[in-house]
Amino acid sequence: MTAIIERTPRSITVRMSTRRWNKILELENTYKLARIINRSMKQVESEPSMTPEEAMDVLKAL
Repeated sequence: MTAIIERTPRSITVRMSTRRWNKILELENTYKLARIINRSMKQVESEPSMTPEEAMDVLKAL
């Protein structure tokens, strides 16, 4: 159960259980990770493909 305690034009104060708050934080972190993965997938698709030898050379350079 969530109850709005105070509402101003700039912020909202709510009361909720710690279990629900932890779930919201977990969902927010999952969303951020999904955005990072999505951006990286787009970047990978735009890069030219490498041969296995080229890939090994890049990994060895790291």
